[in-house]
Amino acid sequence: MEEKALDDLVVISRFYGSGKDYVIAGGGNTSWKDSERLWIKASGTSLETIGRDGFAVMSRAKLREMAARQYSNDPVERERQVKADLHASSADLTSPLRPSVETNLHEIIEHSYVVHLHPALVGGLVCSRDSRKVTAELFPDALYIEYTDPGYTLFLKVKDEIKKYREA
Repeated sequence: MEEKALDDLVVISRFYGSGKDYVIAGGGNTSWKDSERLWIKASGTSLETIGRDGFAVMSRAKLREMAARQYSNDPVERERQVKADLHASSADLTSPLRPSVETNLHEIIEHSYVVHLHPALVGGLVCSRDSRKVTAELFPDALYIEYTDPGYTLFLKVKDEIKKYREA
């Protein structure tokens, strides 16, 4: 199963990475997870050309520990702490691959595959004056989240909003 899932992840990643309507300069993130590990596009790797060796392999148990941890309120110190913990959450501590800063976000999404893209059209929509209203009209079931800095700050916001959404 794992071999096929990883091959599928490469195909999915290259498909979206080569679609100029989906990403800018091969950016975005893709991941696949089983019960114990999460494979996520490594930082600096292009979705358009990624192979199996372009994914950082993470321990889901260690990522869940991160989600429960309290980090510094100082943004510079918090980012240092989070990056250190992300590195320590690698399933292979000898790997030179650096996981995406969005790794924790991929962990909390309850689907095996996650495709996180940055389409220019969506960027234009969310930067518009009436983005919340127009998004609700176009995607009535979408979870709309105001701009939040990427990385751990975004993870916390999305985690909180998903919880509220599910409770409602």
